[in-house]
Amino acid sequence: MNRTSPHRIAVLGVAVLLGGGSIAGPASAATPTPPRCTGYVALTFDDGPTPGNTETLLQVLRDAGARATMFNTGANVAANPELTRAQLAAGMWIGNHSWDHPHMTQLTPAEQAAQLSRTQDVIKQVTGVTVTLFRPPYLETNDALRTVERQYRLREINADVDSRDWDNTSVDQIVENARALEAGDSVLMHDWPPNTLRAVPRIVTELRARGLCPGQISPGTGRAVAPGPITPVLGQVHTAGRVSQVGTGVAYTWPGVYFEGRFRGTSVGLALDDAVNDYDVRIDGGAPTTLVTPGTTTHWITGLSRGMHTVRLAKRTESPWNLAGFGGLVAGPGGEILAAPAARHRQIEFIGDSWTAGYGDMSTSRDCSGAGVLTRNSNADQAFAARTARALNADYQVDAWSGIGMVRNYNGSSPGTDYRTYYDRALQAVDESAWQRPASWHPEVVVIGLGINDFSTPVNPGEKWADEAALVTDFHDAYQGFLDKLRQRYGPRTSFVLTYPDLSYRTTALADTIQRIVRERTDRTQALYYDNAALGLDLLGCDWHPSQHDHEILAGTLTTFLRGSLR
Repeated sequence: MNRTSPHRIAVLGVAVLLGGGSIAGPASAATPTPPRCTGYVALTFDDGPTPGNTETLLQVLRDAGARATMFNTGANVAANPELTRAQLAAGMWIGNHSWDHPHMTQLTPAEQAAQLSRTQDVIKQVTGVTVTLFRPPYLETNDALRTVERQYRLREINADVDSRDWDNTSVDQIVENARALEAGDSVLMHDWPPNTLRAVPRIVTELRARGLCPGQISPGTGRAVAPGPITPVLGQVHTAGRVSQVGTGVAYTWPGVYFEGRFRGTSVGLALDDAVNDYDVRIDGGAPTTLVTPGTTTHWITGLSRGMHTVRLAKRTESPWNLAGFGGLVAGPGGEILAAPAARHRQIEFIGDSWTAGYGDMSTSRDCSGAGVLTRNSNADQAFAARTARALNADYQVDAWSGIGMVRNYNGSSPGTDYRTYYDRALQAVDESAWQRPASWHPEVVVIGLGINDFSTPVNPGEKWADEAALVTDFHDAYQGFLDKLRQRYGPRTSFVLTYPDLSYRTTALADTIQRIVRERTDRTQALYYDNAALGLDLLGCDWHPSQHDHEILAGTLTTFLRGSLR
């Protein structure tokens, strides 16, 4: 916070941000024996590091046996690199507080980006690490700023309690203000007010008397948790979906991403940061319950029997332009998080469009034009891909995007991009998020369902293809090149299954081209034709998409077909 300007606590809307946290430094050797803690709060200090002030603050925190999060400005880090490193050496955590403390909401997006990126860069240069927490100066924020923050994978951190130390507040009043802290909260203080230094020991003492101890800001929830090592999400849970690790949490956009974990106790928390998507949650393999756009929260499942349980969290919906975050499992009172379930022996990768993503598959009406109707009625976890994988006891990825084609999107939309533009990304709309294939991911079969959007509508005037024949040539060559890429990635033992439905009401180009591709290839490549009429598909999902009735049939057909391809 700027010491010369009025300060206010802003009301923040829920933003879909990457799960992230600040940088943990080594614990101080001078830390006394910790007391019994029933909860944790985050002490945060803005505007450092500054000569004289920072050294004194660090000593005060050491003497109190407390650790804190320092939201530093980039300019001060550049001017005082040794003090920045001293913060880490004292066991503190570091966050981004802009370059020179402007009113961020009054800047252009380019200026906002410069404030964030310059600070990220200098902290990285000085400490060798990348921070993932950002506190906006004056706590002024809006959707435009949060959009820029997401570009740098920064989690925006507000404050639950304002100490008002920036306003020449007395020591007694600073201490009184801090009494409003509850477990999980963070308190805003500053690096420079002398009265803050005098208030800190009293604040820490009073907190401990209430069973509250200074903690760090959780990378998954943005709330205060116990300091020290935190098990990364991917060490807690099993997943085969495409995720991007940020701090100890993960971000993701592709549909059908799932997390499976084990715990002991009568309750478990799911740390989520997602205001867009819906999820299915299953306990002990039971019927799913739906979690609708949870926001930034820890969703608790309670009232379970004592003993060991399993939990499965599956992303139902598509969100190519919105990042979702999962911060992991949280043990309930007296419980514990157990080792993640083992990976399955089989692996299947599903590549496709809206059919694969489960677009509108839960609907009983083709008209889904109402607000939110399509989202509530789309569920990748109940589409044929997930159903097939479960029937074959396989781990799986659903790398699908509605409306996208191999070379042409639905009705010629978004020219210049197609499925291949996004396939190699961990996060669909983040072009620098190249997916790093885990060494353990080597699918036995890749099921590809692309081409509906390429051919379901006639070529429009002004598109790059003069006619359907030109589109067929481009589609054929691109498909072969895509298969060559997959073959290079996965090796000779992976089978390819190219699926396609009946489009004969408009053209046979898709069927003819897929069959030609299969004939031309000498590797493990097969075609599977879905005869809509013969299979009895009703296409009663949203906008003439497969319904749950249809997905059950498609899954059964594909499962039977794949049994001959899997080892």
